[in-house]
Amino acid sequence: MTEVEIKLPVPDRQKLIEDLIGLGFKTGNTILETDVYFDSSEEEIRKNGEALRIRRIQNLETGELCSVITFKGKKLDQVSMARQELEAGISDAETVLQILTAIGFSPVRPKVVKKRQQYHWNRMAACVDQVQGLGDFLELEIVIGEEERKAQALEKIEEILYKLGFQMSDTTRTSYLSMLQNRED
Repeated sequence: MTEVEIKLPVPDRQKLIEDLIGLGFKTGNTILETDVYFDSSEEEIRKNGEALRIRRIQNLETGELCSVITFKGKKLDQVSMARQELEAGISDAETVLQILTAIGFSPVRPKVVKKRQQYHWNRMAACVDQVQGLGDFLELEIVIGEEERKAQALEKIEEILYKLGFQMSDTTRTSYLSMLQNRED
């Protein structure tokens, strides 16, 4: 599958939430995500523009916990964060972490921790994130099965972005991990 996504910092979280609901987005779950990224000693994954992570997810309403392992391919264009995403649920995140370490991968610092409020409208997801150490962000995404539909999905995202009072030039293609690492430097 391909995830067509944009991300941008938001100055007023509450106004953004009100605007999303005003556009017809329905409130979903509130979750806490903790991401641990991995790379080789030569940083081959990152140098390739890819990502490998284990994500632990806690539903803050039900307390339910789950974990997934995700590989994100290279970005597919110069304007969005569209990329191939392969993800699978895992029942024992700690053991998978140990497996990755045993075969030569190392956890990358820091962990990315965010409280995420999810919203949905048609096939689009809106995530309003509070990222520890960074602040508030909006992610808009549509998951597609065919590469040919990427332009259409990006067009729909851009339309919603405009209705929210933003434009593509307000977005960033930098990952939360890279933003946090740049703050540490």
